[in-house]
Amino acid sequence: MDESEIVKKNYDENAALEWGRLEGFHFEFEITKRYLQKYLRGKTVLDIGGGPGRYSVWLAKQGYEVTLVDLSEGNVALAREKFREYGVNVAAHVCDARELSALRLGKFDNVLLMGPLYHLSAESDRAQCVLEARRHLRADGSLFASFITITAGLNFYLDECPEKLVDEPAMDLFDRMERDESWSGMAFTQATFINSVEVLPFFEKLGFEKLALFGQEGLTGTRLSYLNHAPEPVREKYLEISLRLCENPKYFAYSNHLMYIGRQKREMRQ
Repeated sequence: MDESEIVKKNYDENAALEWGRLEGFHFEFEITKRYLQKYLRGKTVLDIGGGPGRYSVWLAKQGYEVTLVDLSEGNVALAREKFREYGVNVAAHVCDARELSALRLGKFDNVLLMGPLYHLSAESDRAQCVLEARRHLRADGSLFASFITITAGLNFYLDECPEKLVDEPAMDLFDRMERDESWSGMAFTQATFINSVEVLPFFEKLGFEKLALFGQEGLTGTRLSYLNHAPEPVREKYLEISLRLCENPKYFAYSNHLMYIGRQKREMRQ
């Protein structure tokens, strides 16, 4: 089974879990929404790898015209249920993020890539996703692209089950961290954990300039389970501090996800 089939099977079987992952208060969702509000342009959004539609629902409720695309039929089926449940009009399609031409989607003011780059081990495949996104992005539009951070696995163990690290089969992750590299392999499914130093050169090479780069959980990754359910004053204090510090590269390691926001270089917009 190749990478895409492994990933598709995981989400086909776990679409409801993926929807529930951001249920209630969640630092990733809260911080990311604030950055979306700051950098979204125009009125149209293409949500590539949008899963069961958590962000698409929120964006549609803000008045954006949203189209969702995902590799997983299970994700898309649940997304359509959620769109009906929440009373939003969002088109949803099953398609691989590396090849969207069959959908004839046209151009959008904003393109989200908040999922596909998590799962592709080859840089060439990740680049193909971004180039497909760029093909559907208006000249002055905004690109929002997320990665899993190289420290996400360690953060998970520190947060959820520190004693189980001794049984972790993928200890080569720490070899990669020691060499300041990224890692790909089997985690919750086939996944790529990116070293943050690789992100800016990657997008620069593909014709983008940075608007923002930030840790989507801020400073909370190692205590996320507790803090997501902490009393509201506690949550709000950690959210306030995280929003102040989440763009500082020194603190990216505390987040499980890293978001790049960019636009096409001026010479590419001609």
